[in-house]
Amino acid sequence: MKKFITMSIVLICITVFNSCNFNQEEKAAERYRDMVKSSTGKTISIDEATEMLEKLENEKNVKSGEIEQTMNLLKAKYEYKIFPPDEFQGKMIFTILVKDYLLKDENNILFIGQLDDITSEEGQFTIQLLSQLQLSDWRGRKKAHFNLRCSREDIESVITNPPSEFPAESGFQKQYFVICKIHDLRKVTTFSQFNYDHEKTGSEVLIDAQNEYQIEGDLIEIIPYPR
Repeated sequence: MKKFITMSIVLICITVFNSCNFNQEEKAAERYRDMVKSSTGKTISIDEATEMLEKLENEKNVKSGEIEQTMNLLKAKYEYKIFPPDEFQGKMIFTILVKDYLLKDENNILFIGQLDDITSEEGQFTIQLLSQLQLSDWRGRKKAHFNLRCSREDIESVITNPPSEFPAESGFQKQYFVICKIHDLRKVTTFSQFNYDHEKTGSEVLIDAQNEYQIEGDLIEIIPYPR
């Protein structure tokens, strides 16, 4: 009898979990249908929207002409905010503004990232990606360094099929669409030493080099950016 009750509870939990997942998928399909209708005037069915979401989920493959569509599909699925936002463009960026934007609400964050590293400590994987703070800064001199916890399964495709390495002088590379949830942020200032004279006989000076934001969070989804 006790075993029967335990099995019944397990089955109920599985049913509730599957029902929640179905409801979330249906709501995402509805949101995408409405987005298409409002932006293009075209009417698509829930089944068509569901099929497009499932294709993106299963294939994780985006063609060059599908960037806007992909961002809309992800928007319907995850209700994200884009990083960096428009208000960061063309002006000084203060840490309080970056922190407020990333942490003031429960929204997920979408950014276009460049892979930096993958680490594992005591079974906990972390994928590290760089993002631009300002879209005009194509060299990536002002860095947002995302450290996102994840499972190996989440990043298996990145591990087995990493992006091609580019020369440092080629600047910031768009390699992945990344959806994540942010928990913390801190600013790190690095310093470098140099001599004023070419002979290096003068005294060395220490200068403030690059400002970098170390951003901590959890990876939700990562999809290769089209080439």
